[in-house]
Amino acid sequence: GVHLLHGDDFGRDEAIATDIINTLSDMNIPVLDGNKNEIPHCVKDTGVLGFYSPQHDVMVICTSQVPTWLQFETLVHETVHVIQDARDGLDNDTLEAGTDTYLMKLVDGLDGDKVDLIAETYPQSHWDVEIEAFYFETKPEVVANELKKWVF
Repeated sequence: GVHLLHGDDFGRDEAIATDIINTLSDMNIPVLDGNKNEIPHCVKDTGVLGFYSPQHDVMVICTSQVPTWLQFETLVHETVHVIQDARDGLDNDTLEAGTDTYLMKLVDGLDGDKVDLIAETYPQSHWDVEIEAFYFETKPEVVANELKKWVF
């Protein structure tokens, strides 16, 4: 069968992880354990911590050799991509990042290391959605509350 992640897989962040995962479930978006499901991105040493597929409305978190706190941060990061997908409609494979003015404010508030990581790791066409995801990945309550606005 399919191995899903649950709030209690996230240690000290169990309560907020449960909240996020339950809301994603209400949106019919499963959160898969990438290693137990043998997702290639996770099994091979690609450096990928997780991903959200807007085309399939599925989230994957890589769990092997990734500390629990980083798995949780990845859950929050990928949930931002779900919100971006919901802004643009979950029935397609595109994400909506927000205005340039909004993104510039986020960049100003981002740690320089994260800005470098985005520039070095992602194609330029993904920078807008990644800026927002990296900005909010350490703000789980904000993300959990925003996500609830997109449940129908």
